[in-house]
Amino acid sequence: MELKEKIKNLPTSPGVYLMKDSSGHIIYVGKSKKLKNRVSSYFQHSKNRLGKVEKLVKHIKDFDFILTDTEFEALMLECKLIKEIQPMYNRMMKTTKAYNYIVFRWKKGIYHMEIANEMDKDDVHYYFGPFTSKGTVENVINGIKAFYKMDCSQEKWSQGPCLNYSIGKCMGICFDPIAKEAHQQIIHRLIALLNKKSNSVLEEMSTKMIEASSNVEFEKAAEIRDTIAKIKAILQTETVIHFMKKNQLIIAAEYLDDFRIKVFFIRRNEIIDREIYIANNVDRQDVVRKINSLLSMDIQHISTLEKEEMDEAYIIYKYLNSGDCKYTIISQEWNKNMDNLWTNLVK
Repeated sequence: MELKEKIKNLPTSPGVYLMKDSSGHIIYVGKSKKLKNRVSSYFQHSKNRLGKVEKLVKHIKDFDFILTDTEFEALMLECKLIKEIQPMYNRMMKTTKAYNYIVFRWKKGIYHMEIANEMDKDDVHYYFGPFTSKGTVENVINGIKAFYKMDCSQEKWSQGPCLNYSIGKCMGICFDPIAKEAHQQIIHRLIALLNKKSNSVLEEMSTKMIEASSNVEFEKAAEIRDTIAKIKAILQTETVIHFMKKNQLIIAAEYLDDFRIKVFFIRRNEIIDREIYIANNVDRQDVVRKINSLLSMDIQHISTLEKEEMDEAYIIYKYLNSGDCKYTIISQEWNKNMDNLWTNLVK
């Protein structure tokens, strides 16, 4: 069947498409809420098309597709297939090497804020992440060090100041006991910030940004503004991590049409079960049994999300907060009140 005819027969439902080259190799995996519209767009002339898309189109000789009931499922399937197949034109979700951590290491009597590629589970230091962008993490660390003058160029305690102290980048933690104590207090405030226990760091930065702007120090104000933006970006990642690891079982429901509802049973970064129900005619005892069965599963508690789990965790978190579904969190002590549960999901 020719491509034009194949596209013409595509449904407009959600799904995943797999573009193939002349050898039958999958070179790109994508998703769409309306498969026919998205796939056909590749074969329509456009002056605004990016060069990399133009290059992809030249190599497309065939495609396959997989239908899903919802765009959410298409997103999750796309993520899974990209990781498994690693198509040449997919750059995201192919590797976890880009993920990094912020770590506070205790070395030579003081905490140091650093970037780490891996988390040592036997390490007693403070780890935060994984974060998706190494550049963002580096900007956050450099911005904080610049703001608080924490960039000491001396490896150990000394009788005199380091070079960075003379150019205003170090507060004197290399030789001054008072500065060393102030440095430790800042570190503890940063840890509290990343633990979502205090915003004093952001509040202080905002105050200094306004002061700098009032004093016509616009470059300094812009640097602080950019650091605040980067910090907020990684705090959003911490929000996702905290939410997904804390809640053992999440139930989300989305209407497929006026009568049918699809229910997803979610744990951490995966859909562990799913069912389609007639919204007004549900075997509620069946749902209770399913919930109890999933809660009784022996799941090893893991203190954080692994790098391999982050892409799916982002997709799930975004879906739960998109307005496309309603969700409820089930705890081990849930009261089996299906009336309340179902009302929360379908109304």
